[in-house]
Amino acid sequence: MTDAPQEQLDGFVQAINDLYLATVRDEGIRRASDAAANLHSGSGYLYAPTEVLEAFSRAIEIGYAAALQDVRQGKLDMDIQGWRPELFEGD
Repeated sequence: MTDAPQEQLDGFVQAINDLYLATVRDEGIRRASDAAANLHSGSGYLYAPTEVLEAFSRAIEIGYAAALQDVRQGKLDMDIQGWRPELFEGD
């Protein structure tokens, strides 16, 4: 038997909250929040239920925080050499 829509939504929101707690750290929380606000406001997706809007913003924050962690750890793909060659000068 399939879950009711509210049970599916609750599971979705819980999964996002768990990922958020595992990914978004204090040092990046403000940047992640700002990025989410900018992307979210430009998405046109502003009139969903509050629970969905919060999950949407948190999902954006998770992606931003994960990318920020990769940059801080030096996990960059080689495309960045084309975008920011000054980062590699002097190597």
